[in-house]
Amino acid sequence: MDSVGDTLQRLRETFSAGRTRPAEFRATQLEGLGRFLRDNKQLLQEALARDLRKPDFEAEVSEFSMAQHEIHLALRNLRAWMKDEKVPRSLGTQLDRAFIRKEPFGLVLIIVPWNYPLNLTLVPLVGALAAGNCVVLKPSEISKNMEQVLAEVLPRYLDQGALEWAG
Repeated sequence: MDSVGDTLQRLRETFSAGRTRPAEFRATQLEGLGRFLRDNKQLLQEALARDLRKPDFEAEVSEFSMAQHEIHLALRNLRAWMKDEKVPRSLGTQLDRAFIRKEPFGLVLIIVPWNYPLNLTLVPLVGALAAGNCVVLKPSEISKNMEQVLAEVLPRYLDQGALEWAG
């Protein structure tokens, strides 16, 4: 197993190489999250039932639908969110072009609480990936079954250069 420093270095190299910046890469990652939810819904529902005794209806409302909505929203608005934003010129910038350029931070750590383990993993993950960041996921040690499903299955759907697990 790699040390934390090696993991962070690998993610920084991915980010520095610019792999996560193009809209196409971001959209591919978001589409992968959507496929992950659709393909593994039964497995995820079973994990939620074992960890939290969460009924299927409650899981649908509090976990799946919220994550699916967030993915859909990000895919629909991704290019608009990435565009430079024009700002009014002031006396000091009258002869210049003024705009706000949205740049990713680089590395994001998502620490997941136990009570909504799927929702509170995927919704922040959608935002981080849509912004062009690399992500370290730290799942809750209380929701063991969900952690196991996410750790074993989610990496099949996302680029492993941009996602790591902290355990």
